[in-house]
Amino acid sequence: MRNLAIGDIHAPCQHPGYLAFCRDLYEDYGCDSVTFIGDVCDWHAISFHAAHPDAPGPSDEFELAHQEIEHWAKAFPVAKVCIGNHDERIVRLAETVNIPSRFIRDYKETWGTPGWDWSHEHIKDDVYYFHGTGNGGQYPAYNAMKKMLMSTVMGHIHTASGVKWAANPQRRIFGMDTGCGIDDKAYAFAYGKHMKARSILSAGVILDGIPFPHVMPCGPGEKYHRSNYKVEETPKRSTFIPKSVVQIVQESKSRKAKPHVGKAQKSKVPARPVCPDRGTRGAARAPVRGPCN
Repeated sequence: MRNLAIGDIHAPCQHPGYLAFCRDLYEDYGCDSVTFIGDVCDWHAISFHAAHPDAPGPSDEFELAHQEIEHWAKAFPVAKVCIGNHDERIVRLAETVNIPSRFIRDYKETWGTPGWDWSHEHIKDDVYYFHGTGNGGQYPAYNAMKKMLMSTVMGHIHTASGVKWAANPQRRIFGMDTGCGIDDKAYAFAYGKHMKARSILSAGVILDGIPFPHVMPCGPGEKYHRSNYKVEETPKRSTFIPKSVVQIVQESKSRKAKPHVGKAQKSKVPARPVCPDRGTRGAARAPVRGPCN
């Protein structure tokens, strides 16, 4: 089996060249299967952490992510998907308010991916694939491999990419970190702008149980640099306010600034005397018959 292992995407916050990079790997190696390692979507808007002020709301983030996932599903219509911690945010949020799982749509229906098999773990050619939730350290996949006692491929840790081996007289096993395909400049990853360890954009190919990690050439002047792709700016949160709400707010402010006075009311309002010291510029000053207030 020739399997392409795709790292965390975090749609709609993926690097603009990552899809092309993964598609090229698939074709160059003649792959016959695909595994998404998880966190296909980001769900920044419903995070348990504070949302970035420039991020879109939940409904709009879903639409943006859905558009990106459609491109991935078109490129890889049949695939295995490891459910990541970000993918599960909808389920976790529902559980906090006691909503049973029967009321939540499954991932295939939500994202329109009938050919994708969503599960927390998959095994191909005696290699264990999972997202990596709860695992970390300097060599995350290798650490998970020691727990599973079998070759392991995982994502989750964006700064980890590569392969580390272990062997005994009868067999050898490996742990491979896929890296990721995120855009570090996106609003969802603003929290890491001062971190010295940067994300490694990469993916892996596993040929009959043997891993081949590949880092994406995305630096200035390289094939997958962002300058080679048209990148649309993510709409700001303010642009997602429904028009009706905007109109209501504007009308409310207008009413407060200019109170309405009807014709009947105008006829009953007595003329205010003009103070010589406060007369309107350029207007004749009428004689004052009463005190100036």
